[in-house]
Amino acid sequence: MNMSITRALAELKLLDKRIQSTMKTTPFISFSVGDKPVNKFATTKEFEDKAKSTYQSTLDLIKRRNVIKSAIVLSNATTSVEIAGEKYTVAEAIERKTSIEYEQQLLEKMKREFAATTRQVEDINDEVKEQLDRQLEILYGREAKLKVDESNELTKSYRDKHEAKIVDPLKLRDTYEKLEKRIDEFLTEVDFVLSTSNTLTEIEVPE
Repeated sequence: MNMSITRALAELKLLDKRIQSTMKTTPFISFSVGDKPVNKFATTKEFEDKAKSTYQSTLDLIKRRNVIKSAIVLSNATTSVEIAGEKYTVAEAIERKTSIEYEQQLLEKMKREFAATTRQVEDINDEVKEQLDRQLEILYGREAKLKVDESNELTKSYRDKHEAKIVDPLKLRDTYEKLEKRIDEFLTEVDFVLSTSNTLTEIEVPE
């Protein structure tokens, strides 16, 4: 019979519950005392039949679950979807949805370091400017200091020697903004695309 992935996933959840429930109904082994039957059973044979039946039912449910799960895995590996302009198999999309936390951690690291380094450079250079102003005031006086050109050799030399400069080989702001956009677009679309695919895609499983 054919069924949609959506229905198959629902049946998997039901089978998981039924497997657990079936195994709890009857022990597979017990004991009797003297000529009395196994506790909670009218006869020992009733217990034996029930244990065998429960065991077989559990095996049948597990087999059914394995068949459906295998069919879903195979389908996910071969069915293609498009998310935010990129092509994935369903399996790849599911994996990226699971592992995207690493991309999010990378994004946060880049944003955090960019902000911290920018702030640190600004603080250093503000201090350099204050120190330079004090030096100029000592050399030229308060009034004349204001007329000193920024291109003055002393000013330029002092700045070159003391100012901090950002070293940014990755062009970090552009890089993290692109990564953030890619993550946001994927997360916005992935659930809807996978849900649609699961509804439309069918697998074949035995009755």
